Amino acid sequence: MRILVCSDVHGNPYAIRSAIEKERHDMSIFLGDIVDYGPFPAECIDLVKDSFDLVVQGNHDYAASTGRDCMCSQENHDLSVYTRENITMRQVGSSGLEYLRSLPKSLRKDIDGQMVEINHGSPENRLYGYLYPTNITGENLQDESGSRINADILMVGHTHYQFSLPVNGMLIMNPGSIGQPRDGFDMPSYAVIDTVDWTVSLKRISYDRERLRRDIVNSMPEGPMRDKNLRLFRFP
Repeated sequence: MRILVCSDVHGNPYAIRSAIEKERHDMSIFLGDIVDYGPFPAECIDLVKDSFDLVVQGNHDYAASTGRDCMCSQENHDLSVYTRENITMRQVGSSGLEYLRSLPKSLRKDIDGQMVEINHGSPENRLYGYLYPTNITGENLQDESGSRINADILMVGHTHYQFSLPVNGMLIMNPGSIGQPRDGFDMPSYAVIDTVDWTVSLKRISYDRERLRRDIVNSMPEGPMRDKNLRLFRFP
């Protein structure tokens, strides 16, 4: 079985649609953060809802659907709030918000004999915890109760940083961001898992970035917030 794994689309439908159409897959998993920053959050909700079998809630999904703070980095917090108020909440209707609110913060599922745990953040902080290859410790592989998670594969998102590595007998992987990569590359990232031998292929995809740039410009008035958003999507 082939599993398509995506995360952090952030209102950018073009790359995720390209990945869905390009990759032959039998199952699809989305690791949270459908909305905010990008110009088409409502369209992305529909894409994720219709195209992914397993979906968990991200911190931006939680913030938009509950009115709580997203607790994102101070560097981007003002932009997050601005785009949530002026793009997400103006586009997404009650049914879309209800869908975001209904998403679980974590899922565990036996897939072809492997126990897979699915979170947006880390096991100890499922909405807001950051796991990078350089900061994985025994502590942040524990759940909220302090018990080490019992899984063969841990899938996380949130950092927009793509990686896959074994840690103490468990495979930890992050597909990166399909909508807004922040790991030094312009091309969005995702992953495909082959359950025959449980290999993880980390992939990048090209799409019409100029179209996205125009859409961001058209969705925001000229000024510092628009300039900051363009930089976050890696436009000069």
